Amino acid sequence: MSSINSYSQHSTLKDLPSNRIKPHGWVKEFLKRQESGLTGNPEESGFPFNTGMWTENMNYKDREFNGGSGWWPYEQTGYYLDGALRCAYMNQSQKLKQKVLNNIDYVLANIDKDGVLHAGKIDDDWWPLVVFMRMLFEQYENTQDSELLKALENHYQATYKKEESYNIPKSGGFEVRSVLHLEHLMSLYQVTGNEWYLQVAKRLYHKFETNLLESPNGAGMLTATGMAKGLKPSGHAVTYHEFLKIPAILYYYTKDEKYKEALYKAYKLLENHHELADGLSSGIEELHGNNTDMAHEVCNVTDYNWTSGWALLATGDAYFADKMEKVIYNAGFSSITSDFKAHQYYSTPNMPISSDVSSFYNDNTNWGFTGKGRLCYRPGHDTECCTGNIHRMFPTFLNRSCLVGKKEAKIVFYLPGTFTIPFGKEFLSITQDTNYPFSHSVSLNINTAPKKNITLGLRVPGWCDNYTIILNGKEIKNGHRNSFFETVSRKFKKGDQIEITFSTKPKIEKRHGIAINYGPLVFSYPIEAKKRITTNDEGQKCSPEFPAYQLFPKEHLNWAYAIPSDITSNDIKVIKGNQVGYPWGIRNSPIKLQVKARAVSNWSLKYHTSISEIPDKVLLKDEPEQILTLEPIGTTLLRITEFPVY
Repeated sequence: MSSINSYSQHSTLKDLPSNRIKPHGWVKEFLKRQESGLTGNPEESGFPFNTGMWTENMNYKDREFNGGSGWWPYEQTGYYLDGALRCAYMNQSQKLKQKVLNNIDYVLANIDKDGVLHAGKIDDDWWPLVVFMRMLFEQYENTQDSELLKALENHYQATYKKEESYNIPKSGGFEVRSVLHLEHLMSLYQVTGNEWYLQVAKRLYHKFETNLLESPNGAGMLTATGMAKGLKPSGHAVTYHEFLKIPAILYYYTKDEKYKEALYKAYKLLENHHELADGLSSGIEELHGNNTDMAHEVCNVTDYNWTSGWALLATGDAYFADKMEKVIYNAGFSSITSDFKAHQYYSTPNMPISSDVSSFYNDNTNWGFTGKGRLCYRPGHDTECCTGNIHRMFPTFLNRSCLVGKKEAKIVFYLPGTFTIPFGKEFLSITQDTNYPFSHSVSLNINTAPKKNITLGLRVPGWCDNYTIILNGKEIKNGHRNSFFETVSRKFKKGDQIEITFSTKPKIEKRHGIAINYGPLVFSYPIEAKKRITTNDEGQKCSPEFPAYQLFPKEHLNWAYAIPSDITSNDIKVIKGNQVGYPWGIRNSPIKLQVKARAVSNWSLKYHTSISEIPDKVLLKDEPEQILTLEPIGTTLLRITEFPVY
């Protein structure tokens, strides 16, 4: 075993274990709703969440729908368990934690004679184990349990002493995801300093990259070499987002510039070819461009942010934090109901209808009709991956809210809460007093601090026009630069207070149409809806306490508006009110925007069931100009976010 210093000289930033995060304000309310909603009541989502999960041999044939694979229920419940564990620590919920520990204890009690962990009695458990291992490593970070670490080491040492473990298919199918164990091999290298894990990870990746670059079906785009060459992202969106983290992880541990180059090129390619108005790439199973009628699978909210968190750790670049923040507050929060009792499978910035037949995206597949209701808000959907992954969505974002190095800490996301950042045996405890993202000012109060100089990095978001930093009542820094970490270095002490204020105007994003952002929030026109509640459906994935919804616009074209093509920031009125209740509730945001608009006659639903693209040339109704009130997309259900122009 080599010295841990061989790791330390390369990478220093780490994220926070869940037990170091104590939420306040709206963050606390969100996590409480998450637990009282689907996370604390997973059985409401139907199979496989109504089983013993990893404590039993789940059979995918018990699904409420036809089809599937043996590994499906283990992947899906693995997502759930990872999110539930993090949520339990943040909520200090022993009841929720015990649900997860039952699964951990069972798996650890049923290790095979070689020391290998398994997902039930299935042969193809390589990918579910990647998902489950994230939760085991999170548990280790929270407990420092030496027996758990030993079990993890035994598993990977036994697995990769077998030559067949390096057999990587020459395709981009699900089987190739076995290489994603690289994430956990590298984590063991970080924790133990044992170079063997690093060498195994390098060998595994070399075999993966060699095979995929030789693949005739274009799977080479999933490799760092393919990304660096500028191969356009295509294929299954979740798969691409999962593989996008590999160059980030390799750069994190090796600091080889070729991985950094691949990472930035891939992000720009995604941004240019597939990014929608709410910040997330389209993904109707496959990446599918950035047209205004496109949607994304909700799994991608979590997977994109998990990967972007690795990119942030590897580079320290606030650009990746900007991307994560936009995705979580907009694409993420708009895909769930505010009580966390229902979610979408597909979500889209422009959604004037959400019915059992409004999701037209997979019409060309033999399961297309089953997927027709994927735009609906339901406790569970026809494929259960998103239902598992939503539990990870916000907790894993919070884990990256503060990053810690040897002598530095970066405040990445501004959120109400107390964050305890370890520096060896000492701690820097910071309480953030803020209502961000609805407020653009933050007060950082030092509760305890190490007895040494610390460099505190304060993220200045990419949307910011000007910032001011005040330390103990005295202005110390200001500027116009954005998307970077401003630093304050000193020997902090209890009672120190840092105030940081950001100023901005509404930003107009010109796409196929126009989208309007203010701060980290994307704003939408909320559509008045008729609601049909379902408490029993074909899949039996809803109940009176956890219903499913169909939403229809109250009037045929009460959503079809265009915005003036010459609109400027000065034409948009910002309305700030006193917050009453939960800010993410419907019609409850303390910030709204008002814009001028005209009603459009040639933009309507396709076949009265699904959204069409915005028209290139609008036909205006013979009606006077109107004022539309826009609200954060994360507080809406039906909405228009990207508008045509006139």
